[in-house]
Amino acid sequence: MNDSLLSARDLVAHFRTNLATVCLGTAAADGRPEASVAAALLDANGAFVVFVSGLAAHTRNLRENPRASVLLAEPETATTNALARRRLTFDCAAQTVAHESAAHAEFVTAFRAKFGPTIDLIASLPDFRFVRLTPQRGRVVTGFGATFEVDARDWNQLTPVGRPPTR
Repeated sequence: MNDSLLSARDLVAHFRTNLATVCLGTAAADGRPEASVAAALLDANGAFVVFVSGLAAHTRNLRENPRASVLLAEPETATTNALARRRLTFDCAAQTVAHESAAHAEFVTAFRAKFGPTIDLIASLPDFRFVRLTPQRGRVVTGFGATFEVDARDWNQLTPVGRPPTR
């Protein structure tokens, strides 16, 4: 196994372990783009779960166009070359979680454990909802010429982009 693949797997594992927020790309029904940041965690099936306000443009966009892009990126301060910033992106299908569902109650508990008691206040507001973002396809970039497709179901399965597969 080559060093580039090992580095990519390590980066994916780091993002998975340290996930707290995602950069979220959405589009309105008319195609108008919106970029935002949302608190997030991963559910048991590997989907991103975000807790968003119904008053936010990204939430309206997700209702109208249930697709999103999720970006996880290392801090700019962690790189010596901003053009080679390491990052992981996923195209996702979005689904709102019903307020009355068991999943909603589970997510409140999980978000409280991760983000603290502020979640109780937010969860009591009628406009906040959980949205599950299920990865459809992903890509990790670890540097110039070091890009891998990420299997949406098994983030350990990486395929080099533009080169024969490496195992």
